[in-house]
Amino acid sequence: MITEITKAQLLCLRLGQLKDEGKVRAQQISMAKRNNVQMALDTARLARDILGAAGIVDEHPIIRHMLNLETVNTYEGTHDIHTLIVGRDITGLDAFGM
Repeated sequence: MITEITKAQLLCLRLGQLKDEGKVRAQQISMAKRNNVQMALDTARLARDILGAAGIVDEHPIIRHMLNLETVNTYEGTHDIHTLIVGRDITGLDAFGM
């Protein structure tokens, strides 16, 4: 878990530096959002799994964090939309289709 959290933090740090320099691109932000939301959700799921049945009770806040992250992942289609944005940036092809 700590490796994934550290990578996510470094990604945010670098984006902050690019923003301060006026060099950040929207596609880079989409990549970070896509990565970091997924990483946080995977980490919360793993923590819930490690705690077993205790991972779904109010005694530990893990299930609340996991459900909040599920909401973030779902209400805007975060992962899918950001995948399309990054894919368009890489390939130049628009897969949004209208």
